[in-house]
Amino acid sequence: MSSTKDRVGTLARKFLDENAEPDFAKSFDEAEVSSLDAMAFLKAITSEFNVEISPEKLSEMSNLQDIVDFLDG
Repeated sequence: MSSTKDRVGTLARKFLDENAEPDFAKSFDEAEVSSLDAMAFLKAITSEFNVEISPEKLSEMSNLQDIVDFLDG
């Protein structure tokens, strides 16, 4: 099975920016992620990892690495 970071990266490419390699340290604000894309990404993450992440919890996460850390925690 792929690592959490690899799986999150694959979903980030699919839902956030298919033309760029994911930068796990770049904030979502810097990446200019729209709220619609963020919600689609959240839905994909919860499905892929069989977890629940509320939109409020997601808003506390500032970048992809925060999501990886949450999933691995």
